[in-house]
Amino acid sequence: MFINDDEKLVLEKAAVFYQGIPDYILKDKSKKELQLALIEAIDALDVVEYARTKQSFLAPIQHEIPYRRKRSILHVIDDYGLTKSEGHVLRYVANGRKVDYIADFLGISVATVNTHKYSIFRKLGIHSTRELETLLRSYDKLPNDGEE
Repeated sequence: MFINDDEKLVLEKAAVFYQGIPDYILKDKSKKELQLALIEAIDALDVVEYARTKQSFLAPIQHEIPYRRKRSILHVIDDYGLTKSEGHVLRYVANGRKVDYIADFLGISVATVNTHKYSIFRKLGIHSTRELETLLRSYDKLPNDGEE
């Protein structure tokens, strides 16, 4: 059975999350670290579902801010024709991750992350993460999934 890169990412995130639970219970990990692991696992799973159905599996909680933000990011990826790699980098940049973290987490060089980030900003017609935030907020006004 062949799994694509996004599905592999879901499995990797689930494994990281699963490994993090015992550490958290033993108080070796902070609550923030567990929250980030959970968010990243959900994000990876949502990418697979959105690619499959063009709807987020988070639709039942669409009134929640994390869902709206996630939906905004997915719409930007689609609307601006970002590559799969650019989409991965955008999700981390949009959630405030630093270039070093992104490179380490995705297993690519800092130079590659910077190249993707430059390409993303060029395609979006923006120059800063502040402008990215403004763009994402503009997508918050879109109708809910299923109403578009």
